[in-house]
Amino acid sequence: MNFDSDTNVIDVAIRRLRMKVDDEFSPKLIHTVRGMGYRLEVAD
Repeated sequence: MNFDSDTNVIDVAIRRLRMKVDDEFSPKLIHTVRGMGYRLEVAD
């Protein structure tokens, strides 16, 4: 897959998802995995 890494399309999409899922709730479900992407899980 060819993806231009200079754009922030994924960052914007994740931020909007976090506003709906994580911002007002606990525990946080969306976690950033540095160098890999994101994961959705309940942290211990």
